[in-house]
Amino acid sequence: MENNIINVNLFFRFIGACRFSMRYAIISDIHGNFEALQAVMRDIDERSIDKIICLGDIVGYYPDPNACVDLVRERIDVCLAGNHDYAAIGRVDTRTFTYYAYAAMEWTKRNITSESKEYLSSLQLTVQLDNIFCTHSSPSTREQWAYVFPDSELAVFEAFNSLICRINFIGHTHWPSIMLQEQDRIILHSSHSIKLDNDHFYLINVGSVGQPRDFDPRSCYALYDTEEQNISLIRVRYDFTLTQKKIAANNLPTFLAERLEKGR
Repeated sequence: MENNIINVNLFFRFIGACRFSMRYAIISDIHGNFEALQAVMRDIDERSIDKIICLGDIVGYYPDPNACVDLVRERIDVCLAGNHDYAAIGRVDTRTFTYYAYAAMEWTKRNITSESKEYLSSLQLTVQLDNIFCTHSSPSTREQWAYVFPDSELAVFEAFNSLICRINFIGHTHWPSIMLQEQDRIILHSSHSIKLDNDHFYLINVGSVGQPRDFDPRSCYALYDTEEQNISLIRVRYDFTLTQKKIAANNLPTFLAERLEKGR
């Protein structure tokens, strides 16, 4: 009987350990680039991921908003809203956008389906789960869509001062980075992979699936392993020439096609 009790206890300890060991894929800024999204999803499928989180901006810029929304609805476990998602349904004033973002959003509004609009209208700005916090832009000004670039000292400190969770994921800048707070200093981690510890707060920008801007044309997303306690930024190649052809066919600005091959 004693051995049976021990075995049962070990079983439940094993189940508990399995339950709390998770592998997350966190993506962001798809921007209607279906070829890039498909490539990233294929890469995720090869990595034994338990849950996929999207930090928003499913639409905007590129010519497949509905296909991207459909795939996100089918495959993503948790999805948040980005400013382009809200712009597509009239919750963000597009007059604040750059010329290219404005032109592409006007096209998106004309071509997005009512089903896609309904899905975008259901998205929230933040989520907190398993001791991680996710939002699209700066955690300090979620509804004002502030950017957090590593070289913007004020924006970085405002973001870190608003953190509650130890591990935080954002998007919006299309520029992947791993930053951590060490006492009164903010450190930009030098590589695209980091082993976490309990002494620091972390702010990870997961980069962009559909429009990278760090001079690397490959798509980017983040992988977080709760058991190994590490975070990696993953790059994925895709055939951007297919997207470029669709841009031309839909009379979207040529600059949007050119920037894909340059990663800017």
